[in-house]
Amino acid sequence: MANRDPRETLIGWLNDAYAMEKGLVQVLENHADDVKDRPEMYRKIAQHLEQTKMHAERVRECVERLGGSVSTVKTAMGAVSGFFQGRSTGVSPDELVKNALSDYAAEHFEIASYRALITAARLLGENQVVQVCETILREEQDMANWLEQSLPNVVQEYLNVQTAVGAGAPANVRY
Repeated sequence: MANRDPRETLIGWLNDAYAMEKGLVQVLENHADDVKDRPEMYRKIAQHLEQTKMHAERVRECVERLGGSVSTVKTAMGAVSGFFQGRSTGVSPDELVKNALSDYAAEHFEIASYRALITAARLLGENQVVQVCETILREEQDMANWLEQSLPNVVQEYLNVQTAVGAGAPANVRY
């Protein structure tokens, strides 16, 4: 198999990132709706939803700056995937826990994707792409950290289990 032009590869990977961000918009809209009665969670998810919309726009600009165009096929596939992922836990009684788990996994996939994009763009001397991806990476890491810190509380709330004072684990659970 012949090697692709490295710039075309970068454009392709940026298209993947664009589709990923567009797909996550639908997921985050649904997850924000799921936590309307939890103001702190709602604010953070709504904030990240707006960031995600901006990420898609900034990635699209990178694609176009490199002479490419965003792939309508990849974008449509990302949107369909986001639609189903955003609704996949809607009938589950533990949907907030499952939302947190899927969001945490998605954030780490995004983190890995942007790290790869930063490396590729840096190797190709595309400093504007590096800067855009580094900014997005920091925002994805912030969201992943927030999710990591929030997950124990979401699980505890669902299970309605009181933790032992200072122990950080349910008193009746043995490991």
